[in-house]
Amino acid sequence: MSYTLYNSNGSGSFIVDSALIMAGAEFTKIDIDMDSGRHREAEFAAINPMKQIPTLVLPGGEIMTETAAIIIYLAQEFPGKGLAPEAGTPEQARFLRWAVFMSANLYEGVLRVYFTERYTNDESSAGPAGVKAAAQHNLSAACAVLEADLAQRGPWLSGPRMTLVDVYFTMLQAWYPGMADTSATPKLTALAQAVRADALIAPILKRHEL
Repeated sequence: MSYTLYNSNGSGSFIVDSALIMAGAEFTKIDIDMDSGRHREAEFAAINPMKQIPTLVLPGGEIMTETAAIIIYLAQEFPGKGLAPEAGTPEQARFLRWAVFMSANLYEGVLRVYFTERYTNDESSAGPAGVKAAAQHNLSAACAVLEADLAQRGPWLSGPRMTLVDVYFTMLQAWYPGMADTSATPKLTALAQAVRADALIAPILKRHEL
């Protein structure tokens, strides 16, 4: 029973790659060269009409998209592998909260910083500049929420051990280090450093050049 991950190093496929490796799952990767625009070609569009990476094909052929949904699903499929806390616990509730929170606030915020033209029809310089400024403000505000929670419960976001939401944050911070002020979010900074030092995750980060 093997999974198929449509992958592009450095993209959101990093967290799915990490999840599959943490789970010890059998999977193959199909690398998609996004720089060449291969993800926009008809062959891949037939698999994922939104033409987005990552895309995961389950052993039975079902196609999954949306990074947060994929990691939540894999955590349920591989209990006891350290992907997420045990089902039905308060720690799992935190895991689900932060996985969706990061998808809605951090992942999307980083896209607004780097791809501002996607989010405005204002062709003047004020349009993209306003989108970027709002995104940067919202990213800082979201990181402050995470920092405050870590101050109460830390050092990890969903319990006493590292889970996929901690790895997820580390990926997003690697994309846009400016989302969090190191002096204002020392616990988030320490969390990302600890993830980077993890023996299993460190080589995956290196391979994805994050």
